[in-house]
Amino acid sequence: MSASTQNNDSDQTITGLTTLSKNAQKRILKQQKWEATRALRKEARKEKEKEKKLRKREQQKNADNKDSVKPREPPLKKQKIQTPSSMKVVIDLDFDDYMNDKEIVDLSAQLTRCYSYNNNKAVNPVGLFYTSFSGRLQERFDTRLKEYHNWKNVIIDNKSYLELFPNKQELVYLTADEEEVVLQELDESKIYIIGGIVDKNRHKRLCYHKAKLEGIATAKLPISQYIKLNSRHVLTINHVFEILVDWLETKNWRETLLKVIPPRKFNPDGKKQRRGAAKKNPQLNNDEKNMAKIELNEKSELLGANQR
Repeated sequence: MSASTQNNDSDQTITGLTTLSKNAQKRILKQQKWEATRALRKEARKEKEKEKKLRKREQQKNADNKDSVKPREPPLKKQKIQTPSSMKVVIDLDFDDYMNDKEIVDLSAQLTRCYSYNNNKAVNPVGLFYTSFSGRLQERFDTRLKEYHNWKNVIIDNKSYLELFPNKQELVYLTADEEEVVLQELDESKIYIIGGIVDKNRHKRLCYHKAKLEGIATAKLPISQYIKLNSRHVLTINHVFEILVDWLETKNWRETLLKVIPPRKFNPDGKKQRRGAAKKNPQLNNDEKNMAKIELNEKSELLGANQR
């Protein structure tokens, strides 16, 4: 085809378009572009189908291997380094007849706390023994707290502590009713006994008399030497246990007592008789309140430091 012929055809096309409306011209140009890109679109569809098939194969492969893929394990909690102590602590449970059913429930909860503290929080865990384990307390554990059968690092025995530890020279029964012998430090060669009873002080001096009848030494914690409480120095079983265990770490009675004893014990306005004492000696009462507030502040600071 000659150059003159090509120019004529081009002129005819342009002339033909120019005789059409603008909208018609746009439609024709759009159709021409569509035809020109047909091959590209076809190639793109093929690539898309290919990718879709690959994704399906991967999904099927993952589904087949689902059981063999191990789930991602959560990060391990930082374990506290424990250095076991050679000291033994006995909780004497020979008081089933002195408690009502609610107190048995409270006792079981306190024993559970002692076990948990010794195994999970204590820096220097002790040898822990629950002796004379029987009666309603054992029944409650067997029916409601069955997991105790899986407890580790604790001896739970129906026998008395004298059957397990016949050498009385090794034994020290801790009781707030002891008036003369006050612990100044713990002897890790000794076996310290805590009375396992919850009685709201109905049976006063019960543990003290039991120890004396059996010819066992008694002692009390040096609470009044280091802090001032607003009530009798009678603590729960788990608090006494925590004090013993924590002292092995701190070797500091005041720090240990402030850490373990609940803040309510320091409440300067907690007792009715203190109101009467305030009328007789207002200055003395204010001094005691100030001391209690100081100890509360120290306890708060100590707890904050331990949490950081």
